[in-house]
Amino acid sequence: MKIRILIAIGLLSLSLGFIGCGGGANANNAAVATATPTPVPKTTEVATTDPTLKPKIEDALKKKGYTDVTVDTSTTPATIRGTVPKGKLQDAVQTAQEAAGKPIKNELTEK
Repeated sequence: MKIRILIAIGLLSLSLGFIGCGGGANANNAAVATATPTPVPKTTEVATTDPTLKPKIEDALKKKGYTDVTVDTSTTPATIRGTVPKGKLQDAVQTAQEAAGKPIKNELTEK
């Protein structure tokens, strides 16, 4: 008789525990599963580039003797690529940045 009472009390406490916890389902997981992802905006806009920027940088580099350097203004920021004499890398980058009036991406290498 005592065993039946203990079993009944145990089952009752288990059922109350499940009811108190929301039936065993995790409320946090339910909220995550029903959340909708944020849509990514799509655009057909092309980045605007200054048509005078490329020749301005190229002229400044050529005046200093850096003839193996190309300027790509289709990237943001503008990118300089090519080779410069050993020890002249910093000067070439500084010349390009001064001509552009803003930071540029450096992909130059030294010979």
